[in-house]
Amino acid sequence: MLDLIINADDLGLTSGCNEGIIKAITKGIVTDTTLMVNTDFTQDAIGKLKQHGITRVGLHLNLTFGEPVLAAGQVPSLVDAQGRFRRKAAETVPLMKSIDVKRELSAQVAKFLATGLGLTHLDSHHHAHTYPAILDIVIDLAQQLHVPLRQGNETVRQTIKKAGIAATDAISLNFYEQGATLDNLKQIIQSHPCGTLEIMCHPANPDQLLYDISSYNHWRENELAVLTSQEIQDFIKNNGVRLVGFDALQV
Repeated sequence: MLDLIINADDLGLTSGCNEGIIKAITKGIVTDTTLMVNTDFTQDAIGKLKQHGITRVGLHLNLTFGEPVLAAGQVPSLVDAQGRFRRKAAETVPLMKSIDVKRELSAQVAKFLATGLGLTHLDSHHHAHTYPAILDIVIDLAQQLHVPLRQGNETVRQTIKKAGIAATDAISLNFYEQGATLDNLKQIIQSHPCGTLEIMCHPANPDQLLYDISSYNHWRENELAVLTSQEIQDFIKNNGVRLVGFDALQV
C-alpha cells in the first residue's frame, strides 16, 4: 500500500494562497501544509488554520522571500541593500554565512513554536535546505525538534536518513506548471505502488498580490481544482492509497 503525503507549500504567502490551501485540506486531498512565518499574511494563515480546527502543520523555512524574522543587521549576509532576502537560492546561497543562516532559521522556528501550533515537519522555500551548507543546519534543527524533513532528492534523502531523521521514501515535484493536471497526478501516484511518497503542491485562489510577487500564479488555481475534484478523491479510494500527513513518519 502507498502512504501518500500531499503537502501544500507557501501557506502565508498571500491571502489567496491561504484560502486555497485551507480549501484543499478541508475539501480535497491535501494532508499537510507548511507555514511561512515572516510574511504579511502569516497571522491570517494562523487564524484560518485555527478557525478550521487544524492544529498541526509544517514550517516552510524561508531564506528567499520577504524580510528576515531577525533585524537585517543581525543577518547581513542573507539580505540585499534593502534588507530583504534575495529571491534566487542559487545566487544567494554562496553569499550566506552559516552563522547568519543558523540565527535566522532558529528565529523562524521560535516564531513558529510561539504560535501554539504543533509542528509536523520542516521543508523550505525554493528548496533552499537541499544546498549542503544549509542542509547541515536544517538537519540539526530537525534533530532538536524531533520532526521529519522533506528530502528533495535521493542524495539529500540519504544524508537525512544517516542523521537519523525521518523522510519519505520518495518525493514528486512534478505536479507543477503544465504538470498540474488530473491525469499527471494520477500517473505520479500510480508510479509509486508502495512505501511513502510526498507530492509537493501549491494550491491557491490567485489574488493580485500573488501575480505581483510570484511567477507561479495562475497554475495554482489549476492545482486547487484538481486537488479538490471528486475524480481524484474517487481515484484515491479506488486504488488502495492511504492519505497521511508527516505525523505518520517515524522519527
